[in-house]
Amino acid sequence: MSLGWRKTRPSKVTPRANARSESGQDRRRGAAAGGYWSRLGRGLLISLRVIATVVVLVGGCSGLFVLAREVGPLTREWFLVRSVSVNGLHHVTRKEVIGRLALKPDTALYSINPTWLADRVKTHPWIKDATVVLKPLHEIHIDIVEREPAVVVRTVAENLLTDAEGVLLAHLGSSDDPTLPMLSGVDGRRLAQGKAEDRRPVQVGAALARMVGQTTGGRPDINVGNLSNLVVVVQGVTFQFSESSMDQQWSRFLKMRPALRDVAFDGEGARANEIDLRFADRVIVRGRG
Repeated sequence: MSLGWRKTRPSKVTPRANARSESGQDRRRGAAAGGYWSRLGRGLLISLRVIATVVVLVGGCSGLFVLAREVGPLTREWFLVRSVSVNGLHHVTRKEVIGRLALKPDTALYSINPTWLADRVKTHPWIKDATVVLKPLHEIHIDIVEREPAVVVRTVAENLLTDAEGVLLAHLGSSDDPTLPMLSGVDGRRLAQGKAEDRRPVQVGAALARMVGQTTGGRPDINVGNLSNLVVVVQGVTFQFSESSMDQQWSRFLKMRPALRDVAFDGEGARANEIDLRFADRVIVRGRG
């Protein structure tokens, strides 16, 4: 079997083909060079824009600082506090409230924090709560909730006036308020410190006085020295309670009261009795002979 060889004709390169090839290579080299310079130009343009923006911002901030420094005194005059209105005063005076604000004469309304002012006002012992509202352009309005006197606490040194939460309102000395219940068995110096554990006996006594006084009338006199044996004297009758269930003890007494014919809240003492309510499901009546 014979193998035949096929002769191939060499490609013919013409001058025109060579020119086209060289032209394509030149275009590619030119495009590469042009892309580099184009990217470099765009990068420089972006950098210049960033620099210009920073310069403008810095210059603007400097201008604002200068403007604030120059215009600040003028705007302060527009918003100076010129009036303070106070609602809800009964025991506290307006002068006392303004004194607690501690505002400088040149205070501008926009520089005030209402919460801070309210906290300052509430440092007064008679003020339970305060709300501060800023009213354009020159007014501070304050709504006050005062504490209500609830009991007189008799101590060895003096009488003290407190509210139902045991907050000390005033030192009465030897004075008294006969319209309020009287408490005893309280350490006055510790009560003045305002700690929760020292105010607790006063809170219990105030609640007990309110509950008993609504039914019996008269002025309850309550010894709160022992919360497990609270002694209440009212209208010639002595009651004994324990703190744990005062409401239930009093309700039990009221249910049995119609059957207790010897108990009379006449204040004369002729038919006075001692009534012990500390024990569950029982009302113990002790005659005084």
